[in-house]
Amino acid sequence: MVYVSMTGFRPKGVVQLPMFWWRTTWSFVQARRAPGNLLTAGRVSGGIYLTLTAWADPASMRRFVSNGAHLQAMKNSRKLGTGRVFGYACDEIPDWESVYELWKLHGREV
Repeated sequence: MVYVSMTGFRPKGVVQLPMFWWRTTWSFVQARRAPGNLLTAGRVSGGIYLTLTAWADPASMRRFVSNGAHLQAMKNSRKLGTGRVFGYACDEIPDWESVYELWKLHGREV
């Protein structure tokens, strides 16, 4: 089993971009080093900054999101913009487009 998570974030404006990139960069570093992380990737689509992560299990993902740079990013996210998340378990890491379509349909605001 693999746990896949996609996050999409839209900054409020250009003034927020430096802090957004600071938080994003350190969250990516943390994710790539996190036990259980299988994939960390990012893209921009329609002004939305997307991240895709895959984990060995949901517990690994929960440990990642609940500490370090990612936790700090989440605590400050509302000041910087709006976001939506979607996660699910599957048998193998899916392609980016499949996860993106599911995120558009089922993503919840955070």
